[in-house]
Amino acid sequence: MQKDQRVAKMATEVLERQAGARAQQTGEASKEALNAILETEAGQQLKELRDGPHRDEGAKRWQEDLAHKRGIERNRVRQEERNRVRQEERRRAQLAAWKSFMQAELRELELRKDGQLVRLLGEPLPGEPTVALQRLASEDRRQAEEGLVALMSNGKVFYKHLKELSEEDMPARVAAKRLRTTWLKERQDGWLVHGEG
Repeated sequence: MQKDQRVAKMATEVLERQAGARAQQTGEASKEALNAILETEAGQQLKELRDGPHRDEGAKRWQEDLAHKRGIERNRVRQEERNRVRQEERRRAQLAAWKSFMQAELRELELRKDGQLVRLLGEPLPGEPTVALQRLASEDRRQAEEGLVALMSNGKVFYKHLKELSEEDMPARVAAKRLRTTWLKERQDGWLVHGEG
């Protein structure tokens, strides 16, 4: 490349060299060899440089700009790849959390089927009818046998079959479990207070 050479001249020289080499190898006329070169992808790119918007730019400056643009493009591609990898890792973590969540739900469902609530309720509080506790425990066991779990959204509790749960249901399920745990703890604390009195 000569000093202050233009992009168009540089591209023309490269095309002429390639056409000359092809003509020498194949015995074609120079014009036929040039047309054959221009039909290739590389030839099209050189033609674009020769005839395109950068043709009058200094070749050295254009090459520096091109290297800079390619560097920016490589960085963009690397960043996209890093983002894609992060998204895959996040998705794998979400799937692992979902699998663990569902395994815990299945275990809890089995405990409920085995009468877990009866054991958690313990003895009736003073003035609390035993039949009410039995009905509550029986209903919980029935729901567990049907595969139903409680969810809570906007302060309302509703039930859904375990097999129909989705990842989006996790917060509502956690809220319902928290409500149940809080109620049982408050009830136990009330039993302790009544028991001490």
